[in-house]
Amino acid sequence: MRLSTSILIAAATCTAFGAFAQAIPPGEEGALLGFLAPHHGEHACFRRAYDAEHLAAHPDQTVSEMEFRIAYFRWEPDDNYPVGQRNYYFSLLAKRRGETDRLTAMGECASLADGKTIGCGVDCDGGGVKVEKRDDGSVLVDLGDDGRIRMTPGCGEEETDAVDLTSGKDDRAFLLMPAPASQCPGYDEW
Repeated sequence: MRLSTSILIAAATCTAFGAFAQAIPPGEEGALLGFLAPHHGEHACFRRAYDAEHLAAHPDQTVSEMEFRIAYFRWEPDDNYPVGQRNYYFSLLAKRRGETDRLTAMGECASLADGKTIGCGVDCDGGGVKVEKRDDGSVLVDLGDDGRIRMTPGCGEEETDAVDLTSGKDDRAFLLMPAPASQCPGYDEW
């Protein structure tokens, strides 16, 4: 029974987040335009460090800090993409209560069918998040009801060090605020 549930969750995750390893053709950016204009090098960051008062009010929240980065990248033209492949990449960084190291996940984003939300996924069934840009400039990073995202202690770490950040009672949706441009590294510095 447990195996069947795991298979259904994996199938739902692949359906929701499976189509990210692809280029975004010009004019088909959808909700991504609410985050960034499709210009090479554009990037934005959103973050939050949860204070003691918030964490006390949400005792089941394991995440103490989170940062979401998004960048637009246009590759050089090649035989497959004569005008250059265009992608929206993301990085999600999180620190959990009682830990000093930040966990990292990276991948690609695409606009979802609702037209106002983007989905950002990690390759090789690493799960993902839905992200909604709000009118005040903040973003809501959502793991979903049964969601998860695979994170590692750093870029390029082995899968054996991977940790799944999973949706829970107080670890489902995270409201992040825009970070100052001076504190937001470009894609080539991730």
